[in-house]
Amino acid sequence: MILAILGLGITGLVFQEIRFNKAYSRMISSLPIAQGALKKVFYLREKDATAAYDTWDELNQEETVSLCGNNAYRYFFIDKNSSDPAKIIDESALINLNFASIDVLSRLPGMDKDLAETLVTCGLRPFSSINEVLLVEGMSKDNFLQFKDLVTVYGTGKININTASKEVFLALGLDKDTAEAIMRFRQEHKIENPDLESEEEMGYGFSDINKVLDSLRSYVSLGLRQEQDILALLSVFSVKSEYLRFNVIPSSGGVQGLHYSIVIYPATKKILSWNEY
Repeated sequence: MILAILGLGITGLVFQEIRFNKAYSRMISSLPIAQGALKKVFYLREKDATAAYDTWDELNQEETVSLCGNNAYRYFFIDKNSSDPAKIIDESALINLNFASIDVLSRLPGMDKDLAETLVTCGLRPFSSINEVLLVEGMSKDNFLQFKDLVTVYGTGKININTASKEVFLALGLDKDTAEAIMRFRQEHKIENPDLESEEEMGYGFSDINKVLDSLRSYVSLGLRQEQDILALLSVFSVKSEYLRFNVIPSSGGVQGLHYSIVIYPATKKILSWNEY
């Protein structure tokens, strides 16, 4: 019996060591692949053929790159971690907690005027992580979970009109009809290639922030108040995602490695956040 107990104990230790070695090997092989993928992405963003704008389709596209030695990685910019397709996130399509006004924050789900004012005036702002708002007096986990997928702490407060969600448009002060018109336009309006002889697709959406209002006027009938609301937000809107959440999933020997979620600022090749799981 004693020998049997010892045997079971040794077997358990062996299995634990095997699991640890596998996890360690997975981590060791994943990191250099992820670092190489990041360098490539910085290069691709620098050579982007549509550098003046980013569309939903462009950022949502997933790429797989094969390397030598049966190594590979796949990457995408929009955060697809959520099981709900409506919550697919572009980091530059979110409301920045460090720049948004009380009025904008108060329109977020789970927020009200008093809580928004407390958040803006608390000594914790600027936040370095969205999770820090849980330290704000009066902020509950239930409140936070309602708006956490709509906010960020990265960037300068500019929001990509090509990738923002309906909830973000509503929080910014647009009415439901205007928000839905913008979303329909960017799905249906094909951006023309300036090179008439080229057959390269330029994507769908807005390519020039200064032409947003004129483009919408030609697409749908807008009321005076709706036009004024759009004009008031042109200083907030952008057609480009300057800050990106780069996701890369390496594989080595056919075995999937760690998933890296990295917030980057390609203009300066700066890494703002690095998470692995």
